[in-house]
Amino acid sequence: MSRKPVPTPRDGLEEYRRKRRFDRTPEPQGSTSQTASGRRFVVQEHHARARHWDLRLEMDGVLRSWALPKGPSLDPADKRLAVLVEDHPIEYGDFEGVIPPGNYGAGTVMLWDRGTYECLEGEPSEAFQQGKLTLRFYGDKLRGEFHLVRTKRNGGRDWLLFKGRDEYAVAGYDPTGTRSVASGRTIEEIRADADARWAVGADPTPGPEPADPFPEPFPPMLAQPADEPFDRPGWWFEVKWDGIRALAFVRRRGAAQEVAVYNRSLRRINARFPEIVESLRRLPVTSVVLDGEIVATDEAGRPSFARLQQRMHLTAEPDVRHAMQAVPVFYVVFDCLYLDGHDLRAQPFARRRRALEGLSLPAGVLRADAVEQHGRALFEAARRHGFEGVVAKKADGPYQPGVRSPHWLKIKGKQTTEAAVAGFTRGKGHRAATLGALVLGQYDSAGRLVHIGQTGGGFTEADVRSLRRRLDALVAEACPFAEVPETAQPVTWVRPEVVVEVEHAGRTPDGKLRFPVFVRVRDDLRAADVRLPVGEEAVSDVRNGPSGRSRPVGRSPGASSRSQAAEWTSPRQIGALTFTNLDKVYFPELGLRKGDVIEYYRRIARYLLPHLRDRPLTLRRFPEGIHGEDFFQKDVADAPEFVRTERVWSDQGKRDIRVVICDNEETLLWLVQMGCIEMHAWFSRVAPIPGSSVATAFSGSEEALDRSVLNYPDFVVFDIDPFLFPEGKQPVRRHGEFDPDYSRAGFEAARRAALWLEEALSGLGLRSYAKTSGKTALHVFVPIERRHTYAETHAFAKTVAAWLVRRHPKELTVAWRVRDRVGKVFLDYNQNVRGKTLATVYSLRPVPPATVSVPVTWEELRRGFDPLQWTFRTVFDRIDRVGDLWSRILQSPQRIEISA
Repeated sequence: MSRKPVPTPRDGLEEYRRKRRFDRTPEPQGSTSQTASGRRFVVQEHHARARHWDLRLEMDGVLRSWALPKGPSLDPADKRLAVLVEDHPIEYGDFEGVIPPGNYGAGTVMLWDRGTYECLEGEPSEAFQQGKLTLRFYGDKLRGEFHLVRTKRNGGRDWLLFKGRDEYAVAGYDPTGTRSVASGRTIEEIRADADARWAVGADPTPGPEPADPFPEPFPPMLAQPADEPFDRPGWWFEVKWDGIRALAFVRRRGAAQEVAVYNRSLRRINARFPEIVESLRRLPVTSVVLDGEIVATDEAGRPSFARLQQRMHLTAEPDVRHAMQAVPVFYVVFDCLYLDGHDLRAQPFARRRRALEGLSLPAGVLRADAVEQHGRALFEAARRHGFEGVVAKKADGPYQPGVRSPHWLKIKGKQTTEAAVAGFTRGKGHRAATLGALVLGQYDSAGRLVHIGQTGGGFTEADVRSLRRRLDALVAEACPFAEVPETAQPVTWVRPEVVVEVEHAGRTPDGKLRFPVFVRVRDDLRAADVRLPVGEEAVSDVRNGPSGRSRPVGRSPGASSRSQAAEWTSPRQIGALTFTNLDKVYFPELGLRKGDVIEYYRRIARYLLPHLRDRPLTLRRFPEGIHGEDFFQKDVADAPEFVRTERVWSDQGKRDIRVVICDNEETLLWLVQMGCIEMHAWFSRVAPIPGSSVATAFSGSEEALDRSVLNYPDFVVFDIDPFLFPEGKQPVRRHGEFDPDYSRAGFEAARRAALWLEEALSGLGLRSYAKTSGKTALHVFVPIERRHTYAETHAFAKTVAAWLVRRHPKELTVAWRVRDRVGKVFLDYNQNVRGKTLATVYSLRPVPPATVSVPVTWEELRRGFDPLQWTFRTVFDRIDRVGDLWSRILQSPQRIEISA
């Protein structure tokens, strides 16, 4: 029997190429010799005349492609139209960007999902010819079984795509509002952050291969401070501009011109300064990398960092466009590092300067003036005209990315330095409500924060108010210095994230600043980049000694475990704390050892400690690792002297016990040394309640505990457990807990329940915060004033949970017995009891993937995610990207209404 012809563009890539002009679009032309190499699939979200998604399956050496007007769905009830379109080249599977106007398919393309697939019929091209493919996807978003079936409509080009009924099915699925699986950007960010422009009608033929490859982004070279200006042959001198350091990468590839501007931290800032990007596009070169400074000026034409600050953090297009009119900026260029195929970084500065002077610069880009030999005269002229000072550059010096090199020296009209704020003292008189002095530090080459003094002068009233607001959000119990400094006044320690510039009169023999005076906040600098001058390193070593408290413990998470034994020796010491058995394997599946767990908590301490401070802990100890026996411990009578404990009445034991309070890094690491893989803190604190006479004595009797501050929690909490199992199966009991295995369907049900809960709480006028449990559950915290007892918070949580169950009886339950929870999400309000705990935010969890409990936004929950993606390795990348989402959770406590 002859096979029915299939209406499909089987003429290779001819139709794809006929529709496109590759001198006008960044889309790949595709190799003519490409053959199938696997079973890849991609889904691209495409915002053209109308939004749609494109499903592409690798077969027959191309990407067979279908357009999905409504996108893919994980709901088996949704049958999505999939219109067969022309085949695309294999390389198209990596394409993400903007197709310029005037081109076929003009619009923004995002890599929505990608992965591999199986065709259950066997050879996918044969199943395609038959008109029915049963697919199993292994992607980030699409997983499990799907069916792709040809219909008779539209000449056989209309197909249907629908989800199979399996554990990855999700009712009511919405594909919109997600991020790229390749870059993490939204479709709007891809559109706004495009760095390529295509010239219509330009010659698409690439030029000859460059002598040197175009460089990837790299950090700028930095200058060492010098005390005085000087005249010296073999040196060039430039005015020091007061702006934002920026490296510009510009290149043409055929008809494409790409412009990317990066700051010192290698963050792309195209969207913040679009006029600079537009100016750089007009450079008459094929490729160039420039180093310079983005500058704004005041009314007198002098560089003004204060005015520039009005633009530094703007990213939304309407805000930026408005600010462009109020605060214009320009780009002052002082070095040329790559030009038309030649890498100049290893060349002497004098040659790089000649290359820079040979460039014809467009409006908006200025060339910094430079003079040879005569630095003193330029310094005096710069000071008279209100500039910061001068930079001296050795004529024969190379460009050293990321290095603070002696080939470059900065001489300021006033001696200034940047410092990280590590704490503040209480103010007096008219500053009693703000602050007295800032406690300052700089990092040495070993990464230790070294105390360099305090500054209490130079502030305006606006300065101290603004600084106090920022520092209040960073308060930490632990001192961030390698050694606790001696100060005349008590200090409130903060996480060292704010950078300030101070003027000073030099340094004392022990490295302290003489007469430091506050100049300004430097939001353009990261605290980690604030370093001690080279000459002060030896002073730092003498002060800290070879075994200072901040010496790194072990290797960083993610390092190869093969070298572990060579890196760890037992014991190790931090202050009064000795570590033992550092090579003991705690996570066998990953090869993680006790030393790795210590290193994780040392790195996460700055984010975790604020959530442990003043709270009694319930210790859960795993002395033999996650698969060994574990036990809970509340009474810790034999803690070492450096560990804070409090005597608290035990409701269960009917006696006083000693509970641990973890207020500093040393105690935290002692807990890990004791085998505490995860941290459990009470929801109430031992600290006094401001303005209240509630007792701070917790011992002697249950009545004393009832009357104490420990009976007044900071939170109402909800534990949302996705207890969904295949029919006839029950959860396996693990270490005293019923933990359901992770399933996409189970977590999606818990996610929906959390959103219902957030909607209910919002309806009551309450803000709530969500975090993953680090396993399969979600935790929702409502910060409240410390005026409600546990009995009251329990009653409130029970009322809310019961109301939600009445509204969603088929999906939710508050039943305590596990067998009654099968098929439903368990909404547990019973954690609102004195002494009960949940795993603390940023706590490591004792499960094979070494996952972490992380805070998430409600917007992330609406989009959906894999809760197990954040582990001891990946959590720090998340914090770098989104920050500490719970850093202000207790800043605005709320009142709850308790029914009589």
